[in-house]
Amino acid sequence: MLPEQRRQRILEAIEGQGIGVISDLSANFDVSTMTIRRDLSILEEEGRIRRTRGGAIPAQMIRVEPQYASKQLINRQQKELIASYAAQTFVENGDIIILEGGTTAVMMVPHLRRFRGLTVITNGLYTAMALQKLLPDLTVICTGGILREVSLTFVGPIVQNFFSEFHANKVFLSTTGLRLDSGFTDPSLMETEAKKAMVKAADQIILMLDSSKIGVKSLVKVLNATEPNILITDDGAPESILNNLAETTEVRVVSISQQTQ
Repeated sequence: MLPEQRRQRILEAIEGQGIGVISDLSANFDVSTMTIRRDLSILEEEGRIRRTRGGAIPAQMIRVEPQYASKQLINRQQKELIASYAAQTFVENGDIIILEGGTTAVMMVPHLRRFRGLTVITNGLYTAMALQKLLPDLTVICTGGILREVSLTFVGPIVQNFFSEFHANKVFLSTTGLRLDSGFTDPSLMETEAKKAMVKAADQIILMLDSSKIGVKSLVKVLNATEPNILITDDGAPESILNNLAETTEVRVVSISQQTQ
């Protein structure tokens, strides 16, 4: 059996059983545990599984988008670290930036107080409400559009047309998942179209994903894995995926240690 065929069979076994144990896989495929570990590393780099102690589980597929209030509570500490780093490292006085309406982008807002002459463009209702507290020290521009209840973001043709008329230095956004084969993905088609419009309007693309989203695949592609300039995540993300992304693309990968922050 060729290595590619074996890895496909291993993947099918893990997806069928919900878990794969290295010792069992070694016996079933009549190869060494070292070979199985190597196969699992390759599958993880491709974003098709997630490694666990002694084995692996299938990569998660996100089909249903959580309500905004629920997303605020998920991995909050990691999101706050990522948001703080993004604002302090990549925002400059006088910037024109796009902040999408996700929870990580909203957490950047308190860290923008130190900057002068900022213009912030957003399609997020909650983001705009948070930015209002910083007026008049910055300029806030809102897109309008169709308000999605689940995400509290504006979407639709109005948003897409809006961003075709604007230009920004940087866009800060998140997605539901990242896999090397499927790129950055989201569960909502309308949300995805809005984010694509934001990306086209910006010179620099900065993705902010906590580690739970690395190795995850959702419904619709926002952009390819190679497209962002910068990816910021935390040190809970699988190192094999991050290393592969850094080595095979021009994306600058930043992994923030939760212990040193």
